[in-house]
Amino acid sequence: MGFGIRIAPGVRISASSRGVRAGLGPRAARVHVGGGRTGLSSGVGPVTYYTGAGAKRSRRSRAGPPHSSVAKLEQQAREAQREARMADVAAIEEALTTQHLEEFAPAAPPQAADVAVPSVRATARRLRREAVQGLPRWRVGERRKAKRAAKASAPDVAAAAREEALEEQRRAQAAADAEWDALLNNDSEMIMAVLEAAFEDNSSPAAPIDCRADSATVVIVIGSANVVPDQQLATTPSGEPTLRKRTKTERNSVYMNFLGSTVLATVKEAFAVAPGLYTIEVLVVRKDEDASSPDDYIAAIYAAHFHRDRVNDIPWDRVDLVHELMTADDALLRRRGQAGTVAPLGLEHEPELADVVRRIRDSLHN
Repeated sequence: MGFGIRIAPGVRISASSRGVRAGLGPRAARVHVGGGRTGLSSGVGPVTYYTGAGAKRSRRSRAGPPHSSVAKLEQQAREAQREARMADVAAIEEALTTQHLEEFAPAAPPQAADVAVPSVRATARRLRREAVQGLPRWRVGERRKAKRAAKASAPDVAAAAREEALEEQRRAQAAADAEWDALLNNDSEMIMAVLEAAFEDNSSPAAPIDCRADSATVVIVIGSANVVPDQQLATTPSGEPTLRKRTKTERNSVYMNFLGSTVLATVKEAFAVAPGLYTIEVLVVRKDEDASSPDDYIAAIYAAHFHRDRVNDIPWDRVDLVHELMTADDALLRRRGQAGTVAPLGLEHEPELADVVRRIRDSLHN
């Protein structure tokens, strides 16, 4: 049986059957000298390790786990990190390729809020309180007379308040109806405002740039193929889930589905909030931080026209995103090489689209 005492910060003396020993230094890195073998100890929390200096054997306190337990904990930590990485990869790919599945509530004729008018009884209570304000309580007769007059006037006051509130509601409804008519008739200013508000929370920035008759032009800005994780979920020969590196072809395939999901989600939302539109002209511009030239840093990669009838018939739960991109009216898309890399469009014969891209480039310098 032994004992130990702390005689100074970082200095501890202990005595046992092996003699008197001194411990020097903090608990995280303490040197033990004196009776018995000189040794080193390290402890954090409830765990303490002890090693004899120059010895091949190590000794631990009862609170410390064996080396096999430490190795097991390290293995569990590595497995947890791998599982977290697999979950991240799956979540990113799902977010990229399922935007089109979001449901957008269709616009509906607005209704002005119902009027709230106090009842005759509530109006009478208010008028009685107002009538006796400033009248001392000992002037009982005058207070009683004032209350009777207030009660008598309550029905007329309540009716006037109700009529005023109804008139305010009629004015509000007329304003709402005017806005609805402007939306249905594709008023350019109204359409631009509604689409801009709808696109504010999109994961890929989008903005309306033109509205003519029943057609609107929308620009979408997306990133390069680097948004797609360079690894993908797979299974080992024994059937265990794992990650493996994507080939360039596989990465471009996911990128195409990301492009399709983004375009269709934007078009779907535009038709939902602007019921008078029949055609959405889409221009997708890619912002590529790895571009080799200024012209490729901001480049158009896709353009097409989407019509309401066709979009309404899309089976959203099983849609072929790439097919919808490629078969849309006036679709422009270039892929090059065996890997199917999405390449910038040549806009030599599309002066209007080229002008839009030029304006977007110029806006980045201002």
